[in-house]
Amino acid sequence: MAAAPAYESAGALLSPPTDADTLDLFTPDDDDARAKEDYINSHPLAVSLRADPDLIESRPHLKIPPSWRKHNLTGGTLMGPGKVGIPPFSWTEQSGKSYVQICHVGTDLCGHVGIIHGGFLATMLDEGLARCCFPVLPFNIGMTAKLEVNYKAPAMADQYLVLRATTVKVEGRKAWVEGQIETLPTDADQQPTVLATASALYISPKQASQRRNITWHPSLTRHERNGLRAQRGFTVWFTGLSASGKSTVATALEQHLLHIGLAAYRLDGDNVRFGLNKDLGFSEKDRNENIRRIAEVAKLFADSSTIALTSFISPYRADRQIARDLHATASQAGDDPLPFIEVFVDIPLEEAEKRDPKGLYKKARAGEIKDFTGISAPYEAPESPEITIRTDQLSVEDCVRKIVEYLAEQGLITQTHETR
Repeated sequence: MAAAPAYESAGALLSPPTDADTLDLFTPDDDDARAKEDYINSHPLAVSLRADPDLIESRPHLKIPPSWRKHNLTGGTLMGPGKVGIPPFSWTEQSGKSYVQICHVGTDLCGHVGIIHGGFLATMLDEGLARCCFPVLPFNIGMTAKLEVNYKAPAMADQYLVLRATTVKVEGRKAWVEGQIETLPTDADQQPTVLATASALYISPKQASQRRNITWHPSLTRHERNGLRAQRGFTVWFTGLSASGKSTVATALEQHLLHIGLAAYRLDGDNVRFGLNKDLGFSEKDRNENIRRIAEVAKLFADSSTIALTSFISPYRADRQIARDLHATASQAGDDPLPFIEVFVDIPLEEAEKRDPKGLYKKARAGEIKDFTGISAPYEAPESPEITIRTDQLSVEDCVRKIVEYLAEQGLITQTHETR
């Protein structure tokens, strides 16, 4: 459901765009999008809703921080040409009693050819009914506890749809909402066709109150801290198969950086499981959480003007992208993005198995270790890493030299005789 994204920057979380702000955040970039925008804006339904003083107009999907939209289903994945062509327009009654949304659905949202997928309609209803009752729920947030959808007629693609919702009952942290999706009439005499109806129960989580008691305390900007420490903080993220040489190269790089007078610290995949992540296993869910925590810690090191070096298998592209996006966000006004350098330690699987210093591949092949990357769990190689090193072809010293040269070229460290 429509809970706040997990990886918003503190600034975006604490100071999201207002409802009024969202109306100016989208500019159509082609004639088709511009035509859809103009059609909705000039439609009699939109005009009448806009004239109602009890309704607040917004485009709620534009409140999602840009760096996180690519990870959001309705605000990113399903948004764009051929899908939801322009961000939907919404009108919410201030009392939380009613909600109306107008959008256009394209031909790339189909199940059967030319017919919008029922799963998309259910998602649209879930999100729309939730937004209806948010104003009456504690802390203006709720999670889906129950959703029942009844389909009434095929929803044809490439048309405008209207979602209507009404809050019918509220008890403490619970709200019951009913709604429907219907067609947008093309003229005043035409009646809309109801395509799907729904009823839902939303519950505001108990822990939502904790979030309201947290305040971000401003500090030195990154620029000020970098200047005082005479170096720039950033993260070098090593990723690759087990036994690829990530930790070996990262350790050598840490020693080199410290030798030339730069503060650096290495976060190792095994080491952190003795403390910070000792409660995590190796399921996909735990691997995701493992990387999320490390990304946050690496960002803290980099934010302190320290060079953070992380050596983790980090097998999933989505998790590494989240780590990258986290570094790109600003914690407070005046902050520069934190550089994030992905280093792909690339060796063939068979070479990693030959090395196998811990005997893990042998155990995985024997079925003694479950969810082992490269054997019984996937490794998604980076598509465009900043640096690729082949530890089966280069010495450790040559690998370090290649990374140091890149850092110097990017102006992240100063190239001196010692760094060459």
